Amino acid sequence: MKKSTQNVSAGAGDSSSRKRKPDPNPLGWPVVPAQIKDLLRLQQQRNNGFAPLSGSVLNARVLIIEGISGSGKDTFQEYLTTKLKGKDVHDYSEGELLQSWKQLQIEGMPEVRIKFMRFFVNYVKETLARDRDAIFLLNRFHLSAYVSTVSRYPYLKEQYDEIIGTLQTLPVHVFVLQLDEKEIEERSLHPERSIWWSKYQREIITKEGFKTPRHRRAWQQKLIFETAKKQPLAYSIINVSYITEGRKLADLDSVSITRSSSVSINKA
Repeated sequence: MKKSTQNVSAGAGDSSSRKRKPDPNPLGWPVVPAQIKDLLRLQQQRNNGFAPLSGSVLNARVLIIEGISGSGKDTFQEYLTTKLKGKDVHDYSEGELLQSWKQLQIEGMPEVRIKFMRFFVNYVKETLARDRDAIFLLNRFHLSAYVSTVSRYPYLKEQYDEIIGTLQTLPVHVFVLQLDEKEIEERSLHPERSIWWSKYQREIITKEGFKTPRHRRAWQQKLIFETAKKQPLAYSIINVSYITEGRKLADLDSVSITRSSSVSINKA
């Protein structure tokens, strides 16, 4: 009898008894700014195809910026920071995440780096569970660690996989910054950096058996893409060839989103 009354009322136009639309944000994640959400709407490249990103990814609370040296990670991090202004952002530089080239020269660093990452992802998980407003913004993390550490020290792979497993349980999105071949050569020079950095680059190229910095950077970028494709984490490939020093961050707002998981910067 009660059910019949509800049906009649609905037919009569009683809005209170109409079928409610499902809540698009049932977990109550903080609303992500439109500019960031537009970037997150990129199709995910996986298994040689493309699949729409899930709702949890559209509300990612762990944003990771990856890319080779000179790809514009610092600039892109600054850009995302401006778009997340007013949010509870926990932002980390590559040095704070033990992903800096300076630390690679310290004996025992590979083990220390992976151990730190295991502790860090657990801290991130606990923080997100405790604070619903927290958003993490990381400059380099798992992909950089794979290229610089795990690929050279395979015995760390098991511990590394545990880190990826924890990340998989979190609302993560990875921005992989891409350079064209010509730009890899131009940006590999880094004339603004110190003599110490230049000297280290010459030493590491010789040690790892590469002909030039460009060859090493090209190999690193290829391995980053291959690793991102294999891992179960949502990511977008962003071509940042238009991001140059001195360019206003506001210009990054004019992005064109394509179906090939890439973002290009409009020059107009």
